Amino acid sequence: MLARHYGPLVFKAAYRVLGDASLAEDVQQEVFLRLIETRRDAVQSWPAYLAASAARIAIDMLRRQQRWWRLLPQWRAQAPTAAASAEQAGIAAETAQRLRAALARLPRREAQCFGLRYLQGLEIRAIADALQLSENNVGVTLHRARRRLEAMVGEPAREEQQ
Repeated sequence: MLARHYGPLVFKAAYRVLGDASLAEDVQQEVFLRLIETRRDAVQSWPAYLAASAARIAIDMLRRQQRWWRLLPQWRAQAPTAAASAEQAGIAAETAQRLRAALARLPRREAQCFGLRYLQGLEIRAIADALQLSENNVGVTLHRARRRLEAMVGEPAREEQQ
């Protein structure tokens, strides 16, 4: 029941982090497999819980993948195919790859908060509930994550519009 109802949400959360449909499907499957071992009475919000789980697993997968990319340079050639022009596609692919690589180097909590806020679109309160943090802690963590990503990617991070 949960997989049928929230499957698309989990897939989208993983896809936004990974940028690869087949990897997002793997994450989706892993989320629901892990759900078998979870105490369901402890979950207050299924959408927030499942999105947070998908983001965590996707970030872990991205980190594992980054380790192999150092050994196998041909994997770096993977890029999205749809764009307005070849130049724009190349720029978008390079920027996305740099952001994914930078996201994988963030501390775990910062990567989770960043992914849930900017890739998944969750509100601060939902992130705080999903990760069992205070809203203030989430805000500080997001600020740190944006600054670190800005330094790693070399482009100004888009500030939160509140």
